[in-house]
Amino acid sequence: MNRLLFSCVMGLSGLSLVAQAPSQTMGLHEIRPGMKGYGRTVFLGGKIEKFNFEVLGVQRGTAPGRSMILVRASGGPLAETGIMQGMSGSPCYIDGKLIGALSSGWQFQKEPIGGVTPIGEMLDQLKDLPETPAIRTPLILPKLEPPKVLKSALRGEMIPLSQLMGAGAEQMPLVLSGSRLDPEVKALWEGTSVQFAAASNGAGHGLGEASPLEPGGMASIALMQGDMEFAASGTITYVSGKKVLLFGHQLFNLGPVDLPLWSATVAGNVASYSTSFKLAQPVAPVGALRLDRSAGVAGTLGAEAKMIPLRVGLNLGGKRNLNYRFDIMDHPTATPALAATAVMQTLNTQVRALGFTSLAMQGHIKLAGHPPIQIENMVADLNSTRIAQYVGGILQAITLNPFERPVFEGISISIKAEERLDRTAIAGVRILKARVKRGEVLPVLVTLQNIQGVRETATFNVNVPSSANPGMATLMVGDGLSLLNADPDERAIEIASLGDMVRLINGSLRNNHAYALLVQAQPGAGLRGSRIEGIPPSVSAMLGSDGDSRSNQLQKHIISRSLLPLEREVNGLVGLEVEIE
Repeated sequence: MNRLLFSCVMGLSGLSLVAQAPSQTMGLHEIRPGMKGYGRTVFLGGKIEKFNFEVLGVQRGTAPGRSMILVRASGGPLAETGIMQGMSGSPCYIDGKLIGALSSGWQFQKEPIGGVTPIGEMLDQLKDLPETPAIRTPLILPKLEPPKVLKSALRGEMIPLSQLMGAGAEQMPLVLSGSRLDPEVKALWEGTSVQFAAASNGAGHGLGEASPLEPGGMASIALMQGDMEFAASGTITYVSGKKVLLFGHQLFNLGPVDLPLWSATVAGNVASYSTSFKLAQPVAPVGALRLDRSAGVAGTLGAEAKMIPLRVGLNLGGKRNLNYRFDIMDHPTATPALAATAVMQTLNTQVRALGFTSLAMQGHIKLAGHPPIQIENMVADLNSTRIAQYVGGILQAITLNPFERPVFEGISISIKAEERLDRTAIAGVRILKARVKRGEVLPVLVTLQNIQGVRETATFNVNVPSSANPGMATLMVGDGLSLLNADPDERAIEIASLGDMVRLINGSLRNNHAYALLVQAQPGAGLRGSRIEGIPPSVSAMLGSDGDSRSNQLQKHIISRSLLPLEREVNGLVGLEVEIE
């Protein structure tokens, strides 16, 4: 399988900028089989070394408007390792002219054969490289309607990354240094072109010699920094003033981005029959990545990137407090996945196997120009996946909105781990009268049972609005998730702005409370999913003539809502019929 050649590692430390004069280039039409040249890359530490290559041929049409120069490389450790991940971007020269960047190889290869991205295709990237990050970066979104994303988030689920980012045929391994992702954390990225492999810290955090910022030097792009770090590492291909080209292939092909660019060092090489890779390590911040395209990535030296601060606090049974700081990539598809990854791995590392059985989460997401988004969830089975999916789902509802690009000021989450199993089931519901008048209060008795079988009774007071229609109504008592799955309100969700998304999220049902909803069916005509009140029968018939059998059906409508705070995970759903007079 063809693969990309950069690795993702963790680490940090100081370096001065090095300006390079642009190299002369050789066009694709000048390249012939049998031509020989050399490449530049870092095999160990920060020293740039040469390797040799022979052109095997040119493969045209690898993608629309794309070609690949096939080469056989030699020198350094390549006889043992083959083409390594982390060599991606290594500049290749014939007669002193730059022909492109080594950017791909094959798994299980017996000799170091790789592909070179032509320099002409890479230089096209520089035409669109912005001097400063775009204030309103265009939204790159899948064709998902806001209600679908919102309903998924409120159910505590993320839209799968494979649906958002696609599964590429070429694999992009992320080599995680100093930490190992648990299988359920890796599952968040399942179906995408991302792989994970654990690696040691090598030379130590930021202590290695940084390679020069010139063609052949090692560089890293930070996706997450702080108490857990991701950095995609590869080789610099071309430097012109403050502009720099790397990799010869995409990072995620996200277009405009704003990510920290670091100098890097190589602690060692890992030879593998499957895929060999460099143990690269970031050393010091040197600029910002601004463009992520299929033929390479481009950045600006000396610039600063802005990331989203994520703070996670853990309270371990009231006996110990731990605080963790992360800075994560700001992008509609990547931000939710990175946040969920940080939360889940933190819980798995610090909470699992300590005897705790319940997790209570509270927090907020701050957006410029909007009220804070409240985060609240309760898990009574120590399931870090459910907590992380909830956080990621809420973030997806925000980042995938089609109305405006959200400006994140910060994400703060506090999680309390308890030794007791805080789960309550709704064992029964009683009403003292089956008929109630409009404007009256309907008392509702709810029997709750904890995990030990102990029962208690609580009382709801449900207001029957004076605007209710005479006739039958349904009283639904349950936890927020069960009620959401029952979908008691069939009216279309009206979302016209990011502010609407924030309002709906903050007003959503939670799984640590019990709710009583009074639901009544009301007649109305449907038009493209929206409900129109007060339509005459003749007009309703015309609106329903397009074959939509649901258009003139009765639609359920929540007419009253009551809340019973319990601060524990609640499960169960009970429905009763009530007559309104």
